[in-house]
Amino acid sequence: MADNEAQAYVGRAVPPASAPAFVAGRARYTSDFEFAGQLHVHFVRSPHAAARLLHVDTSAAAKMPEVLRVLDGAEAAALLAPIPHYIDAAVFGGKSTAVRALAHQQVWHFGQPVAAVVAITKRSARLAAQRVKVDYELQTPIMELDAALAADARAIVPGWTDNVIMEVPFGGGDVEGAFARADHVVRTRVRIHRFSTQPIETRTYNAVWEADRQAITLYATAQNPHPLRHVLSQTLGIPENRLRIIAPAIGGAFGMKMHGHPEEAVVCLLAKLTGRPVKWVEDREECLLIGAREQWHDIELALRADGTLLGLRDHFAANTGAPSACPGWGMAFLTGLTMPGPYAVRALDVRLKVVATNKPPWNASRGYGKEATALALELALDQAAREMKISPVELRLRNFIPSSAFPYASPTGLVYDSGDYAGALSKTLEVLDYEAWRLRQAEARASGRLLGIGVAYELTPEGGALPGTMVAGYDSSTVRAAPDGSVTVLTGVTSPGTGNPTGIAQIVADELGVPLAVIEVMQGDTSACPYGFGNYSGRSTIVGGGSAALAAQDVRAQVAQVAAALLDVALDSIMIAQGVITSAAAPARTLSFAEVCYAAYTRAYDVAACIEPPLESTRSFRPGLIRHTPDAQGHINPYPSYSNAAYAAVCEVDVETGKVTVLRFAAAHDCGRVINPLLVEGQACGAIAFGIGAVLGEEVVFDAAGHQLTSSFMDYVMPRANDVPDIAVAHHDTPNPVTYLGLKGAGEAGVGGSAAAVVNAVNDALSVFGIALTELPLSAPRVWAALDAARRRRAQADAA
Repeated sequence: MADNEAQAYVGRAVPPASAPAFVAGRARYTSDFEFAGQLHVHFVRSPHAAARLLHVDTSAAAKMPEVLRVLDGAEAAALLAPIPHYIDAAVFGGKSTAVRALAHQQVWHFGQPVAAVVAITKRSARLAAQRVKVDYELQTPIMELDAALAADARAIVPGWTDNVIMEVPFGGGDVEGAFARADHVVRTRVRIHRFSTQPIETRTYNAVWEADRQAITLYATAQNPHPLRHVLSQTLGIPENRLRIIAPAIGGAFGMKMHGHPEEAVVCLLAKLTGRPVKWVEDREECLLIGAREQWHDIELALRADGTLLGLRDHFAANTGAPSACPGWGMAFLTGLTMPGPYAVRALDVRLKVVATNKPPWNASRGYGKEATALALELALDQAAREMKISPVELRLRNFIPSSAFPYASPTGLVYDSGDYAGALSKTLEVLDYEAWRLRQAEARASGRLLGIGVAYELTPEGGALPGTMVAGYDSSTVRAAPDGSVTVLTGVTSPGTGNPTGIAQIVADELGVPLAVIEVMQGDTSACPYGFGNYSGRSTIVGGGSAALAAQDVRAQVAQVAAALLDVALDSIMIAQGVITSAAAPARTLSFAEVCYAAYTRAYDVAACIEPPLESTRSFRPGLIRHTPDAQGHINPYPSYSNAAYAAVCEVDVETGKVTVLRFAAAHDCGRVINPLLVEGQACGAIAFGIGAVLGEEVVFDAAGHQLTSSFMDYVMPRANDVPDIAVAHHDTPNPVTYLGLKGAGEAGVGGSAAAVVNAVNDALSVFGIALTELPLSAPRVWAALDAARRRRAQADAA
């Protein structure tokens, strides 16, 4: 780290260097790239959720003006291999099937692409697509979990015997004994709805064919450029070194831009077939086809009379939609693996069914299953608090894993690195001014207003690594100092707009002892950056920052050796801070970082003979705790980092309309060492807004025939600025002992904990009516219906 700690950048709230360009609208997104001879593609999508595909007639479309090529599923199947699965369920004992880029013989979901039209303009491609004639033999769609699990249900995938992709048990301990000893058994049914991630910028792919090299450069909204290159190589039958992926600025990703989408390969193939650049920009209706999270939980808690948790059962199922090459189904697996969150209960019986239906498939979504764990678990805990008449705060404090227990082995095999859960919850309540709000709640109730306060906790494993997959626990960075003293960092991690390049630059500036202004961080180019795995699982600063730090230490050592030779002093006397190099042995003499860099490149045969040029190093960082060798119970630990946070919300429910207003929100977040408070707080506030929107209105809805009715922001109701209150964020950091600087992730946490706090606050407000809602979302009509039913029950009781 920096020789002068007072000048250190780590820990400072440094605004991202790219912020002015984004704020002014000058950032260059993927859709901004245009090339000579640019073509555009439009996809013909199935209007049916389940059908046999009998015939696709593209002849009329091919004759339309400005149309260069029309591709159907049969031709695509001959030219493209099946899309490799991001995470194949078959590898983990589940079912799998070949996934084609365009539907061939069978349609699995509404909106599935069946053909693609390439034309000179977007308008002409869209018009021609209307001339593609498709003959379908309709089947009755299977949309809901109960229908998919029925004994006589049709198999979604021909050849499957049923629709259960995977059935997995998690846990251990004496569950039967725990429930037999319990003073109370509390049962809660939680229904988590289907909601989506809706980034500012939708997915965009622009493929450029290079005839001289027989190569493709793909400009893509890609979170994982190198793994995407690998997948496209297999699908297209092109060597990886003939594929280049460039991921420019991405206007939000949240998991949606992880690879496996059919459009990725089709756009590349069409560029090769036409010999011209081909672009596709997803519209909002297409973006809304990608869902996540739909789960049904039946939870039982076994408790002593004092509220101590003895055991937990959760038998749940996840409606993951139609088969896909995307990694969405894995979210449900993580929901089970993350139980029982931050609570010290050893008797655990969690059983998961991952189920296929005719809904559009899931892709990864922020929280990656851990947000569902928090929702289900925290709603169940509040139900226990209500039934046992224990404070929901006290119930959690009694059951948290104590700080002295870390590292802590959970019943599912995860190994938690560190934490102070009770301290984080106490800090959240302090920031919220919890006791004062309880007094205000009593006053509000006296005047007929429904005010509620809810708390929740979320534990978020981050930085995941799955053996045999492109989900890797390490990453690589190159640090390069030029002769003028400027520094370039090339890293295998990417940014979906989180600002992690600024955090990485802060780390490198401290390690090298140079001003932040001389550092440029480059990401998202498979031809320039070292091999890496991109952005997912809150990993970017942990492994991108860690690998950049190691590389920077190497370069610093080179610079120090040359500086010692130039000053004719001992190496261990060299000090570097803010680009100035001094020696304890000769304090009156100084050199600039740039002077030493220039000497390293130009005096390789005298003073710089002590190093091997250039001033450059590539290093990988592989954090600890990850264990892929199964233990005696068959468990692995795929995570090095367990960020966590406590959340508290104050909500008011309008008695007449059922509308919920969030009045106040507070959180205390533990992400280990904070590199940049601005970045961490931005992540936290974004996740909280995400959680608030998720439980109060966002929902993707279908009719009985399988048609998706949610097609725009007119009917997918995301929170506006006035729907989200001021958010108080506190830091409560416990360093991770197995990562650089004690870092934990901060990218996935917050959605489930904030959503659960809002639901618990609403139920607290409704408790005067004896109402507890655990079927989501808590839209105004649903809350009003519950209030109306309660009023009718009261009226009937009074009349009796």
